Amino acid sequence: MQRFIIITSIFLFITAFFDFKMPYVYFQLLRWCVFLCSLVVAYDLKDKKDFIFILFCIIAVLFNPLAPIHMERESWRIVDGIASFLVLIPLFIKKKI
Repeated sequence: MQRFIIITSIFLFITAFFDFKMPYVYFQLLRWCVFLCSLVVAYDLKDKKDFIFILFCIIAVLFNPLAPIHMERESWRIVDGIASFLVLIPLFIKKKI
Protein backbone atom coordinates (compact mmCIF):
# COMPACT_ATOMS: atom_id res chain seq x y z
CA MET A 1 0.00 0.00 0.00
CA GLN A 2 2.86 2.37 0.73
CA ARG A 3 4.16 2.12 -2.82
CA PHE A 4 0.71 2.84 -4.22
CA ILE A 5 0.45 5.96 -2.02
CA ILE A 6 3.87 7.19 -3.15
CA ILE A 7 3.10 6.57 -6.84
CA THR A 8 -0.22 8.38 -6.50
CA SER A 9 1.51 11.32 -4.85
CA ILE A 10 4.07 11.47 -7.67
CA PHE A 11 1.28 11.47 -10.29
CA LEU A 12 -0.46 14.33 -8.47
CA PHE A 13 2.79 16.26 -8.06
CA ILE A 14 3.62 16.00 -11.77
CA THR A 15 0.12 17.10 -12.71
CA ALA A 16 0.16 20.07 -10.34
CA PHE A 17 3.63 21.49 -10.80
CA PHE A 18 4.60 20.68 -14.39
CA ASP A 19 2.70 21.93 -17.40
CA PHE A 20 2.82 18.81 -19.55
CA LYS A 21 0.05 18.28 -22.06
CA MET A 22 -1.26 14.94 -20.84
CA PRO A 23 -3.94 12.97 -22.66
CA TYR A 24 -7.36 12.69 -21.06
CA VAL A 25 -6.71 9.03 -20.22
CA TYR A 26 -3.93 10.14 -17.85
CA PHE A 27 -6.41 12.25 -15.87
CA GLN A 28 -8.90 9.40 -15.76
CA LEU A 29 -6.20 7.09 -14.42
CA LEU A 30 -5.19 9.76 -11.91
CA ARG A 31 -8.78 10.06 -10.69
CA TRP A 32 -9.03 6.30 -10.18
CA CYS A 33 -5.68 6.08 -8.37
CA VAL A 34 -6.43 8.96 -6.00
CA PHE A 35 -10.00 7.77 -5.45
CA LEU A 36 -8.97 4.21 -4.58
CA CYS A 37 -6.04 5.35 -2.45
CA SER A 38 -8.30 7.73 -0.50
CA LEU A 39 -10.98 5.09 0.00
CA VAL A 40 -8.51 2.53 1.32
CA VAL A 41 -6.94 5.02 3.73
CA ALA A 42 -10.36 6.26 4.89
CA TYR A 43 -11.51 2.65 5.42
CA ASP A 44 -8.42 1.91 7.51
CA LEU A 45 -9.05 5.02 9.61
CA LYS A 46 -12.81 4.53 9.96
CA ASP A 47 -12.61 3.64 13.65
CA LYS A 48 -10.83 6.86 14.58
CA LYS A 49 -13.31 9.23 12.84
CA ASP A 50 -10.84 12.07 13.23
CA PHE A 51 -9.78 14.93 10.93
CA ILE A 52 -7.61 12.70 8.72
CA PHE A 53 -10.54 10.33 8.09
CA ILE A 54 -12.75 13.26 7.04
CA LEU A 55 -9.95 14.69 4.91
CA PHE A 56 -9.56 11.46 2.92
CA CYS A 57 -13.33 11.19 2.48
CA ILE A 58 -13.31 14.70 0.97
CA ILE A 59 -10.39 13.78 -1.31
CA ALA A 60 -12.28 10.65 -2.44
CA VAL A 61 -15.36 12.75 -3.28
CA LEU A 62 -13.28 15.32 -5.20
CA PHE A 63 -11.52 12.68 -7.28
CA ASN A 64 -14.53 10.39 -7.71
CA PRO A 65 -14.34 9.03 -11.28
CA LEU A 66 -17.94 7.76 -11.29
CA ALA A 67 -19.50 11.18 -10.62
CA PRO A 68 -16.73 13.60 -11.57
CA ILE A 69 -16.56 17.16 -10.31
CA HIS A 70 -15.74 19.55 -13.14
CA MET A 71 -13.44 22.51 -12.48
CA GLU A 72 -11.14 24.65 -14.57
CA ARG A 73 -7.62 23.44 -15.25
CA GLU A 74 -5.99 25.95 -12.89
CA SER A 75 -8.34 25.01 -10.06
CA TRP A 76 -7.47 21.34 -10.54
CA ARG A 77 -3.76 22.18 -10.44
CA ILE A 78 -4.21 23.75 -7.00
CA VAL A 79 -6.25 20.78 -5.77
CA ASP A 80 -3.68 18.35 -7.22
CA GLY A 81 -0.83 20.21 -5.53
CA ILE A 82 -2.50 20.12 -2.13
CA ALA A 83 -3.59 16.49 -2.57
CA SER A 84 -0.08 15.43 -3.62
CA PHE A 85 1.12 16.22 -0.11
CA LEU A 86 -2.01 15.13 1.75
CA VAL A 87 -1.96 11.59 0.37
CA LEU A 88 1.45 11.16 2.01
CA ILE A 89 -0.03 11.63 5.51
CA PRO A 90 -0.72 7.90 6.05
CA LEU A 91 2.99 7.17 5.62
CA PHE A 92 3.71 9.19 8.75
CA ILE A 93 0.95 7.74 10.91
CA LYS A 94 2.22 5.24 13.47
CA LYS A 95 -0.23 2.50 12.44
CA LYS A 96 0.81 0.77 9.21
CA ILE A 97 -1.77 1.05 6.44
